[in-house]
Formats: sequence, structure tokens, C-alpha cells
Amino acid sequence: MSMSGSIEEVYPLNMAENSVDDSYEGCREAMNDLVLSEYIEYEKKNTPGFAFAWENALKNCNKDGLNINQSAAIYLYTEDCNVNIDCSFMEFNRATRSGSALYKTGEFKFYTEFFFLTDAIQQLNQKRRVCETVYRKTKDRYDRDVFNKTIRFGSFTSSSLDRDFKGFGKESCFQIKTCLGAEIYNYSVFQEEREVLIPPYEVFRVTGIKTKQEVPDLWCNVVYELEHVGNKSNLKCNRIVPGSSALQPHCETYIGK
Repeated sequence: MSMSGSIEEVYPLNMAENSVDDSYEGCREAMNDLVLSEYIEYEKKNTPGFAFAWENALKNCNKDGLNINQSAAIYLYTEDCNVNIDCSFMEFNRATRSGSALYKTGEFKFYTEFFFLTDAIQQLNQKRRVCETVYRKTKDRYDRDVFNKTIRFGSFTSSSLDRDFKGFGKESCFQIKTCLGAEIYNYSVFQEEREVLIPPYEVFRVTGIKTKQEVPDLWCNVVYELEHVGNKSNLKCNRIVPGSSALQPHCETYIGK
């Protein structure tokens, strides 16, 4: 507790059941058609900052290897958050962590970015088909009563192949064996970070929790060790009705969300 009496927030590590976690398994083409025919133009008009952010990403993204929409989604996600605050990765992740209900009703404001970012990760992952050990550093504190529990991050989650990469904090860190994440640094604004992006539907088991008190030369104050155990998509193909007919945006309540 600080002198002011406030208590530093401790964030939970759980299955993030309220997050947007659509993996589009079995409906990729139908969702691609829905985004291109409905959502992308709707969001350009109604999601603050999206029209500029998307056109800027299309103009500047790496055009090699992925289709242009997949590449643009990675560029937009990795862009400096101060360039376009309304469409920054921080705002996008904030909407994703608690957006399950809005996603179901058509009120989620980032269908385009969420779909194409998921699509890009899946394509890059399929090219490698290997599990990788990656590292994530944070300035935050997390619940430590999670040993042997299964968790999801609840949003797209950045990590690096380089454990010693500077910045991002040393309070709580994660050593992660991911099998569904993908190396995106060739398409990132900041390629030197050697970023691997983990999708919100990947499930991990907490196999170890180490602290500096126990291991004095530990690389962070607390290190959580996570192992891939599967995937869980509560919202899988939620925006596609049976028979692959597309659902349109919920126009009355979508604006301004």
C-alpha cells in the first residue's frame, strides 16, 4: 500500500470468458465476404479514426507474402499508439477483452481489424507449423494463485523471440510455449522487436511461477511459465448464420460504441 492508501491493481489470469475470441473455424470465406461487403465500409463511416487508420495501413504495409488486408491489419495493430489513439492496439485490445456481448449483437466496432488480424496469424502459423517459446514483459502485477490453472490472455497478445529485448517492464513476465501464435515482425512497424502475436483463443496451462525472492538472478520480479494446451473459441462463427448467410451490422446501436 502506498502512502496515499491506494492499492496497486492486481490483474486476474483466467479464461477471459467475456472476450472476443472468434477463430472463424469453418466460416473463414463467409466471414471474409461479410467483412468486405458490409463491415469495412460501415466501420470507415462509424468507428472513430478507422477510415484514416485503415487507408494509412494499406498504403504503408508490407505487400509480400500475405494479402493486402492481412498485412494492413498487422501494420495497424503494431503502429505507434499515439498516431491514431481511437484505433490503436490499446483501444483495440480494450474492446476485445470485454467485447463478447457486443460482438454477438453486431455492436463491436472492430470486426474488420479482428478478422483480418486473426486471418493473418492463422496463415503465418500454417506456414511454420511449429511451437515456439516466446517472452512477454509487463509493468503490471497479476494474480499468483494460478499454478496448474488454464488461462487465455483475452486479447491479441504481443510477445518476442528475444527474452532480453529492452523495454516493456520487468514486474510480471511470461515465458510462453505458443503453438497458435505467429511471427509477425516482417509485417510490423517495429521489426526489431521480433514480435510473435498470440491469438485470444489460445489456451495455456500455468506450469510454473518463479519470483526474484526465490531466484535472485531471475530476469523479472515474477515469471509465469505457460504451456500450450489447446484452443477455445466461444464465439466461433457467431456472425455467420447457418447456411453461411451473413449477418449485417446492428446499425441502430453500433454507432459510437
